[in-house]
Formats: sequence, structure tokens, C-alpha cells
Amino acid sequence: MGGTGCGRRAAAFVCSLLAVGALRAQGVAEAVRAAEALGATTGVAAMELDGTWRCRHRPDAAFVPASNMKLVTAAAVLHGLGRDYQFHTRFELRAGRLGAIAGGDPNWIADTATAPEVMCRGLVAALQRRGVTAIRGVVLDQGRFTGPGRPPTWPQDQLDTYYCAPTGGFVLQQGTFVLRLCPRGGAAEATLIAPFVRMPIEGTIALSSTAKNAVYGAVDRGDHVHVQGRMWQRADPAEIRIAVRDPAAWFERVLVEAVAAGGVTVRADADAIDAPDLYEYRTPLAASVQRMLEDSSNFDAEQCARVLGAERGGDGSIDGGVATVGRALADLLGGPPRGLVQVDGSGLSRGNSVTPELLVRVLRAVAATPESDLYFGALPLAARTGTLAERFARSPVAGRVRAKTGWIRGASSLSGVLTRRDGSRCAFAILMNYDPAANGLNKQLKELQERIVEALDARGDAGGG
Repeated sequence: MGGTGCGRRAAAFVCSLLAVGALRAQGVAEAVRAAEALGATTGVAAMELDGTWRCRHRPDAAFVPASNMKLVTAAAVLHGLGRDYQFHTRFELRAGRLGAIAGGDPNWIADTATAPEVMCRGLVAALQRRGVTAIRGVVLDQGRFTGPGRPPTWPQDQLDTYYCAPTGGFVLQQGTFVLRLCPRGGAAEATLIAPFVRMPIEGTIALSSTAKNAVYGAVDRGDHVHVQGRMWQRADPAEIRIAVRDPAAWFERVLVEAVAAGGVTVRADADAIDAPDLYEYRTPLAASVQRMLEDSSNFDAEQCARVLGAERGGDGSIDGGVATVGRALADLLGGPPRGLVQVDGSGLSRGNSVTPELLVRVLRAVAATPESDLYFGALPLAARTGTLAERFARSPVAGRVRAKTGWIRGASSLSGVLTRRDGSRCAFAILMNYDPAANGLNKQLKELQERIVEALDARGDAGGG
């Protein structure tokens, strides 16, 4: 009797996923049952790019998506700005003062083609061409990039971490500074390696004779960087990234030092020169979208949402960016994005929610746009790149899945596109929510997500719906 009841429940569970060929439906159902047995409420939706549904389980349920929210943000940003959009920062002279007009450029990152040094060299050259040897100061115009640098729903005890870095009109190094720490003598030697600016470093990181309890860190105090803690004396040199306190202050310091290095002094009696079209610096949107999806950069997701808000909604605040993302997404989908509650661009907040069906519809909609190759090409490739480099390592679908991972406490997700060996493509969304107090659960959930994708690899015959 008990066995018969179990068999009925199993059959009903498979039916709830839509019968898509017995082996595949059973494989998806088993993985979903295993996840829910662990305490993770699970939603799955999968659709062929030709519009045929393959399976759905809790497709309309609201889930905290974690970084799968970046799929929504990237889709809206690309649709709203276009693949060829360029961030642009303008410089002018106003009565002898160097003015910078914000464009929200997220690409000023050391050791890249768009490093801050590149922008500064172009600016200095523009000043030199006009014979400017002195300016009266620097003025930063934030323009439409108003309001706080972080959503209020972010974890307030983690604001110094790189993944909680602030956004704004002028932001270097993704809102962080980078220190290199090297054990030397009686303490760790700390060197600021990015951004390129002279910033005093105070405090001490002592050296420890054992690796146990060796913990160290740094914080931006505004006029200096403070370091503290203990580092193992035999440790290799290490680099740490820490969120800055005020991005604009770092930007202004870099500008002043850069023009001085180029022979342009700052003094009150400089000539009152006007040059409204002194210099403009541009960088590509594509680079930021790549980091947003492949590296799961919270900063790039938030910054791009704010740029979209500034350009298409006239409001580059955090709230303005989120509102404009919603409007761009509605235009992409041809109607309101039902099932979407968005409070940030990155998914770091627990206040976000999406449905599996909505994510699949977004993926399919993007696949039909000119931005398709950029969007899907930026997604991590299973067992190869980004946040999927270490996943699907021995899987038959390795190298054939491009997907966005996601995790915050209580939420684990994986959504993207599977390309089968016959060339057919299937968009899928797997969202799992559980008690945030549960520890060590995500590793098991990631394995079950991979099993679900592997089950979708067999094409089979579609069922109803």
C-alpha cells in the first residue's frame, strides 16, 4: 500500500514537470525531489528557443534569484542602450577650472585597455595642445548620477567588501582599491597598486609564526588607508580588494596628480580659460556586460543600471536605474514583466524576486535580438570560463552550456542556455530558495542543478503546455 502511494506521488511529480520524454522527465523530477528533500523549494522552467515548453515546476512561483538577477539587468541594458553604446566622460575648462562631466563609466580598471592612466594621458595631452600650464582647480559634475552609491537593502555589515562597492558618476577600479601585502621584516609591507594615486597607508599588519588565526584587512578612512591584523610570516605576497569610501574623492585625487605629472599645476591665479570641448573619453558597454555576466560583477550590474536610467530615464540614481530597467524589459518582452520585483541590478538584495518562467522568457527574447551574441557570449561556459570554470567538469554537457550562477544565503540558482549536439538550443531557469541559516547546502544544490541541465540534454518528444 505504501509503495503504491509513493509510486502515485512520483508519477504526479513527473507530470507536474510536463512529460518531455520519460528519461528526461524522470531525471529532472528526481533532481527536484532531491533538492526539496534538502529543504530547498525549487522552481524549474525550460523552453526550446523555438517556443516549445520542455518542463515547468513552480514556474510562476516567486524566488529570490541572487545573481540570476543580472540576466534581467544585462538584457534590459543591452536592449535599452544598444550593443554599440559607449560610456562618455567629458572634460572642459570653465574660467580656468577643470570640469569633469560624469558619464558613469565603469571601465576605468588597472591593467586593461581602458585603465585610468589612458584617460588621464588623453586629458593631459588635450591641455598641452591648448598651451594650458595651470588650472584653478578641479570640479566634478555628477549630473544625473544622484543619491547614494549603494542600495539600502544591501547587507550593512559588508559594505567594505569588494562585492558591495559603491557606484556613482565617477568610479575607478570598480569602486575598490587594491593593496599588495608582502611579509617583510617584522610586519607586512602594504603597497597601493590601484588606482594609481598617492594615498597614505597607516596602521600595521603584524607577522605571525603560524598560519592559524592569521587575519588581516584594510579600510578607506577618507584621507588614508588603514591596515590591521596578522599575516603568516611565510605566506606568499597577497592582493586584497576593498571598497572605497567615496569614489568621487579618489577620482579627483587621480585627476589632480595626473595633470600635475603632465606639467599642469593647480594654483588660484591660473588664467581664467574657457574651453567647453576640451576632451571626451569613451569606452565600450560590451566590456562591462562581459564582467557583469562572466565574473558576476555586482558593481557592473549596478553601474550599468544607473547609466541606463541616466540615458533613457533622465535619472541615474539607484531607484531611477531600477525603474528604467523595468521599462526596457517590458519593451523587450512586449508587455509587463510579470513576476518581477526588482530593488537592485545585481541580485545581492533579498528583496528581489523573479519567477522561473520570466527568466526563460527573457533569455528567449534576447536570443531574437541583435545583442544575442554579445549577451550569450558573455555568459560563463560550462567547465571553461568565469563562474562555471569549475562546474560541469566531467559532465557530458561541458562546453555546451552558457549560464549565470547565483548564490546568496538562502538562494541558489542557475539559468542560461543549453546547446545540444544536434544544434538545438534550450533556455532554462533553475531557482532554489531555502532557510538562510542552513550551512553547506549550496554544494549539493549546485550538483542537482547540473543534473537537471544534463537531463535536458536529451531532446525527446515534448509533452503538452
